[in-house]
Amino acid sequence: MARTPDLERRQELLDRIVEYLAENGLAQATLRPMAAALDVSINRLVHHFGSKEELLVAALQRAIDQQIAVQDAWLARAPRLTMADLYRRWWKWINQSPSNLALVRLNYEAAALDTKVTGLAGSVRADQIGVWRHDVEHRLEMGGLSHERAVIEASLAKATFTGLAMDLFATGERTRLTKVFQEFADHLEQVLAAAGS
Repeated sequence: MARTPDLERRQELLDRIVEYLAENGLAQATLRPMAAALDVSINRLVHHFGSKEELLVAALQRAIDQQIAVQDAWLARAPRLTMADLYRRWWKWINQSPSNLALVRLNYEAAALDTKVTGLAGSVRADQIGVWRHDVEHRLEMGGLSHERAVIEASLAKATFTGLAMDLFATGERTRLTKVFQEFADHLEQVLAAAGS
């Protein structure tokens, strides 16, 4: 069934909001400057999303959905990619363009900023990391790890990747961090190989 024009307009606006937030961050996000930058009225933002907090929740979910679509496309072309392969693709992807890096940074910013700054509930903040950690757990179990080991390795992998990404946001030192990343991906590959043997 086709989406109604109102839903289509909302989706188009939501994509523009995600771009705006990725570029400008969450800490100072308010409706008036956002509406001005997007060349829409505050009433239009409220009509489509309700409060500022509801708008931010929708935008963060859309940012995650956009990234999941990227991974789904990789897996559609190469269904046998391991978790190490996926992380390698993610590292390459976030380093391909400033907009890719900004999109990932948006989710980390949402996780890291205090609720008093953004108005986001703790569960929304936790989802920015948790959604990916659970996906890694699932894929590691499919790769042969026990559930208990997959939980530990997924947490370790997600924390490592997050730390590398945060270092990249802060320093921009791609050469150094890519060497460290390669060590991380090789370690994950060894974990998977040991589970499969």
